[in-house]
Amino acid sequence: MTLVPTIPGLIVREAATTSELLAARRLHAQCYVESGYVEAAELVHGLIEDPWVPFSTYVVAIDSDEDEIVGTARIIRPSVRGFPAFEFFTPTDDALEIFADLDPNRCSEISALATPRSGFQNMAISAAIYGFVWREAVENERAYMLAIMDDRLFRILRRWFHFPFEAIGEPQHWMGARTTPAAMYIPRTITELGTDHPDMLAYFSGDLTFSELDQVSIDIRSDIAEHRSVVIDLRTESAPIS
Repeated sequence: MTLVPTIPGLIVREAATTSELLAARRLHAQCYVESGYVEAAELVHGLIEDPWVPFSTYVVAIDSDEDEIVGTARIIRPSVRGFPAFEFFTPTDDALEIFADLDPNRCSEISALATPRSGFQNMAISAAIYGFVWREAVENERAYMLAIMDDRLFRILRRWFHFPFEAIGEPQHWMGARTTPAAMYIPRTITELGTDHPDMLAYFSGDLTFSELDQVSIDIRSDIAEHRSVVIDLRTESAPIS
């Protein structure tokens, strides 16, 4: 059985209406202000404004018992705007070898993960949202899932969810914490989770069968090379970046 906690009645799906989209963005802003990532004075009508909003698919986690949005994230789709991971951070030389000429349609970036719940509910909501994002990446044959994450989130994704994210640029102090641009190669994730954590792979993949996942992995590997980097040591808190 998977070790990921679950919440009965939790539904995760794409925001279906303008009001749901605005509610998701307000929740994102609220959680980021409370966490100290942004200042309340920076909000515009209670929202965090950035140029990727028109190119994003917003995901909502709904507690159906309370009829309440309790979590959100967004998938930044490939577009002429590019991805934040490459705009705000400088890629390493080895990352440039892979991503400089890579078709952007083979990537997506997850950001704006937020939930007001704490403890196991926070973990359960986050896991359910990542499952939705994972299935979107697999179904669209993305080769890479990109993200910008602080060390705490990096540890959670690698240690609890066993997602093999690797750095694609140098960490820097950003939104109040040491933060790293990262990428996860979808075929490697399928292989590693399928071998070492099959229950976790089944949880995230939902109705997608292992044979379907294997075929996606084969197809992507035949087209897109894998980026590998020196894994960041997250066993202890890192010193502040000046």
